[in-house]
Amino acid sequence: MKNNKFIVIEGINGAGKSTICNYIVELLNNLNINNIIKTHEPGGTFIAEKLRNIIKFSKKEIFSHKTELLLIYASRLQLLDNIIRPNINTHWILSDRYDLSTFAYQIGGRGINKNIILFLQNFINNNIKPDIIIYLDVDPIIALQRIKFKKKDRIEQESIEFFLKVRNYYLKIANKKKNIIIVDANKSLKNVKFIIKKIINNFF
Repeated sequence: MKNNKFIVIEGINGAGKSTICNYIVELLNNLNINNIIKTHEPGGTFIAEKLRNIIKFSKKEIFSHKTELLLIYASRLQLLDNIIRPNINTHWILSDRYDLSTFAYQIGGRGINKNIILFLQNFINNNIKPDIIIYLDVDPIIALQRIKFKKKDRIEQESIEFFLKVRNYYLKIANKKKNIIIVDANKSLKNVKFIIKKIINNFF
């Protein structure tokens, strides 16, 4: 086994991705793995964080789906060139979201043509694929209930119908790809952590 992995945590808003990312860092540290880079999308670099803020919180003008898509890819390119590519062979990289989110949200949720996504993937030369994707699957009703007391960003204010479409697209892809593990995130955090621990231990 190579001494580093690229792990991605995926799921709709409210699935618990940030919590699980932090837990995986804890698990890896317990296994004496400390060369870990934890990041997230959109964001992860100075410029990418500026773009993240625009994507998530801009309300001053009409925000088209195409604009959102291009900003996401601009942010991803910054992350790829500044964080992932330089460290992919020396560090464990753990990311809260990656390109599967784009397929689920932009194709499944927004209805953007898949060929446009594939063109942009090729345009930014995104040839780095995760060793494993952990998809936290959760009912949108439960997910939005979990975040009902937080200040919601532009995406989190979308309808249940939108998140149902996003979830369905996630499942459509997850059921086809061998490197995607589906975890039932409707369960309690304790149960989800138990499953995650088994997944990480399987690496060793």
